[in-house]
Amino acid sequence: MSEERKIYSLTQLNQSFEKHIWEQFSQRDFWITAELIKINQKSGHFYIELADSANDKTTARSFATIWASTYSTIVNEIGLKETQSILQPGNKVLINVKIEFHTIYGLKLKIRAIDPAYSYGEIERKRQEVIKRLKKEGIYDLQKELRLPTIIKRIALIGSPNTSGYRDFQNELLVNHDFNNFVIKEFPVRVQGDAAVKEIVAAIKDASNHDADVIVILRGGGSKMDLALFDDYEISKAICHSRLPVLTGIGHENDEVVADLVARVTFITPTAVARHIHYAISSFKEIMRELHDKSIQMSMQLLGESKEEFTHYNNYLSHYSRELIHFWRSTFQEQEYEIVQKSRTLLYEGKDSLAALSHRTSAELQGLVQQEGSSLERMLDRISDLSQQQVEREKDMSLQQVLSNIQLLSQQLIDRERIVFGNQEELLALLNPLKILESGYTISTIDDEDVKNRTVKPGDEMKTLANNYLITSKVVSTKEIKHENNG
Repeated sequence: MSEERKIYSLTQLNQSFEKHIWEQFSQRDFWITAELIKINQKSGHFYIELADSANDKTTARSFATIWASTYSTIVNEIGLKETQSILQPGNKVLINVKIEFHTIYGLKLKIRAIDPAYSYGEIERKRQEVIKRLKKEGIYDLQKELRLPTIIKRIALIGSPNTSGYRDFQNELLVNHDFNNFVIKEFPVRVQGDAAVKEIVAAIKDASNHDADVIVILRGGGSKMDLALFDDYEISKAICHSRLPVLTGIGHENDEVVADLVARVTFITPTAVARHIHYAISSFKEIMRELHDKSIQMSMQLLGESKEEFTHYNNYLSHYSRELIHFWRSTFQEQEYEIVQKSRTLLYEGKDSLAALSHRTSAELQGLVQQEGSSLERMLDRISDLSQQQVEREKDMSLQQVLSNIQLLSQQLIDRERIVFGNQEELLALLNPLKILESGYTISTIDDEDVKNRTVKPGDEMKTLANNYLITSKVVSTKEIKHENNG
């Protein structure tokens, strides 16, 4: 015969578990590490789902509770902000627990204490991983290569407008006597919570394309867990790739977050960022005033020195010029006397030569004139006879030939202009809009502007003129067509 089966109820089994766990574990507590998956708060109590993993696979899962009285004790030990920062989904924690088993609710862990140092160590580990990754990708120092403007007037501001740090920045920046004509483009984001990372990354990318001198990222003070948001890889990467220099004013006491390390310049508070910006302008104005005064002083000094030097050279040149004038005046007078004497001698000699030459020339010219006079008379008689005969012949032919030429040229000109006019008339007929519309073509416009001259977007109202209709339609979609030139 088979051995008789012993049957237990579920209650008996769970009561057995409960008794065993009570006997074995009720007097002991355990420090365990786990990841917070879900956290629900009700009536001051916290109901938490814990998990553990290896190689990206879940290896354990359990539920835990923090009773309201225990929560108050934990807050008194490590502080409210630290406790709230640690108790966030996704954080890894080191907690002290007691094991309990209930016949109805099953196994549960009762959390009695939290060690914040473990969470801080986890933050530092992730922080170092992000720094190592950025350096490996070669983008860690990209911001340091950007030139920071001497004067910052246009600011792309990223932060949460509802925080005191954000307001402190604007008050410090705008309330000063040196300069307050800043142009601030605000990019509001959340600086805590699950959506903060995506919003900050999107804001940095958007601000990088904005017309600004710098990007300023702000966050007021907070716990290490709160500030760990700015150790995120995606935020740090966006800062590294920013086209504009990034200034950070993330309130922290000791350690810098990764966003600070990769930024162009970092400050300990939002107020310090604003103070640096308007102090830089004040310093620049002071430097410019000093340079202006120094320039005037040096100009006056150089002007005085140049004036003295000019006076010296003026006196020297005046004296030297008088000496030269006296020397050359004497030289010119001597040369003038010699020239006058030589000119008179040459004039007398030339006068005698010219008189003799004039006598000979007069006699020769008189003979030549008589000879040429006889030849010219004979030639004039000959030319007169020939001219008279030619005039008589040309008189009959010339007028008729001119009239014929004018008639021929006029007819040619009229025929040429008639051809040109006919071509223009045919061209005008071909270009007639009505003729084009009759051929099946249409004219489409949006806001009385030809569609080929503007960008067509869905939702635009388009008017199309055909041969017999004016059609009004709404654009549903567009598709760009690129034509290849085959010719």
